[in-house]
Amino acid sequence: MKGPVRRDGRPFSQTAQRNANTTKEERGVNSEHTGSNGDGNKPNKKVIVGVAILFTIVGLVIAFITTVAVKETSAVNFCSSCHSMKPMANAYLNSVHGGFGKTGFVARCADCHLPHESTLGYLVQKVRTGIHDVVTEVTKDTYRIDWKEKREERRKFLYDSSCLHCHENLLHATKPNKKAYLAHKAYFSGKLKVEVEHEKVPAMCVDCHKYVGHYELGKELDKIGTVYDEAYYNYKRDKPNYAAAEVEEEASEHGSEEAAEESAESDTEDHE
Repeated sequence: MKGPVRRDGRPFSQTAQRNANTTKEERGVNSEHTGSNGDGNKPNKKVIVGVAILFTIVGLVIAFITTVAVKETSAVNFCSSCHSMKPMANAYLNSVHGGFGKTGFVARCADCHLPHESTLGYLVQKVRTGIHDVVTEVTKDTYRIDWKEKREERRKFLYDSSCLHCHENLLHATKPNKKAYLAHKAYFSGKLKVEVEHEKVPAMCVDCHKYVGHYELGKELDKIGTVYDEAYYNYKRDKPNYAAAEVEEEASEHGSEEAAEESAESDTEDHE
């Protein structure tokens, strides 16, 4: 009986045959240990699926934490935790953008003070602003900062994309008001210019709406260095529409008094 032969027709020696069989057995053992299909390079499918699931879970957790962190650090509760921001917070809570009055609505601090062109740009600027604010609070005496002068630098910390993020139908909405409509039409066409550092540049929203978002901030800034009424501040923060209710209540009481007086006068006249 003939044994295995080579490609050239010559027979294998017994030693070569044993070596060949041993090599095949070793490859089979290695394949079992590595979980591959014999070439030792391809990883096990279960490992790939497991790693993919792990990375997905980690990604979702990071995304959730980031979303919560961004939300919780974007409103007045967080921003006013620094004492230097109390005047700004008080003025904000007395403004329409802070929820004051019947027509008030609550715009968060980040809705106005961060750009909205893109999510990436929003997050990058949020981090930069946060780092700047923390460093300023820690390294500087904020009582010595001229906050009224800082207001004149509003172009640096307010963005048109922030305004238009909410007021997206601005041009059409202002049609009934001819003056407002023409001004906004010139703005959107790029024809509305203002002078900044002796140079004509396209106008920004805050060039016309200079102190929007903070009602009578100047008066609040005058209180710097005084003791704030924390209970009153917290009341305004938690119930931003308190003022409208109080005004209505006062008007109602005033109206009732007037009605009572008129009724008394009428009774007197009838009696006479």
